[in-house]
Amino acid sequence: MKAGDTFLLPDFDDHLWAVISDPLLDSGNVVIVLFVSWTEKYDQACVLRAGQHPFIKHDTCVQYPGALVVTDTKLEQFRKAGKLRMKQPLDSGVLNFIRQQTEASQIPLSAYEILRRQGLVP
Repeated sequence: MKAGDTFLLPDFDDHLWAVISDPLLDSGNVVIVLFVSWTEKYDQACVLRAGQHPFIKHDTCVQYPGALVVTDTKLEQFRKAGKLRMKQPLDSGVLNFIRQQTEASQIPLSAYEILRRQGLVP
């Protein structure tokens, strides 16, 4: 996988997920976040608008509190088994915006530290 890759996990849920860390720098600690339809109950640190990604059709929150740290090996196993369906990658501007907003978000500290160690956030 690469930074900015997006995918669906049909057996798990129907949300879009995105890789926001850089698996080339640390394949054992890959930070993924999910996108959920906007409501005020979700973390408001990063709201994406329709058109910022082809999958996004209306205001969408990056659900940082649900961020997971997984291995690239596990993601690749899921992809090869058909349990992970790839979608169009995030463009670099959107990926950078999502990373920048982690500082004001409710992302788990362990995920933030991975991004920090990779030099992707302050």
